[in-house]
Amino acid sequence: MNSIDVSDSERADARLSAETIHRAGAAQHERREFVVSFDYPPIPVRCFDWSAIDRNTYDGAPDSRQQVGRGPTAEAALRDLLDILEEDAERADDEAIATLDGLEVHQHNAAGQA
Repeated sequence: MNSIDVSDSERADARLSAETIHRAGAAQHERREFVVSFDYPPIPVRCFDWSAIDRNTYDGAPDSRQQVGRGPTAEAALRDLLDILEEDAERADDEAIATLDGLEVHQHNAAGQA
């Protein structure tokens, strides 16, 4: 397995990017703890070198929906993760509204039959 040393400046850049994006997304997301990693996968394409996860939601289980942001830089990976989390939140809101709409119709029908 090949490994690569990541310089202190690259680590500092990743932390700075994580803090910047976390502050920018704080209004949309509850307190999150992002973890950004320089992965350097063994492929010739360099657009997936960085990954980002939310430590509070990522469990690493292969059977779960794994929310991992990826990108050529730490900032791009974090932005990708924020987009994924936002899409999931919108989908959950839509599902909740659909469930409530279904309950209201069911309650209305039951009231009309009584």
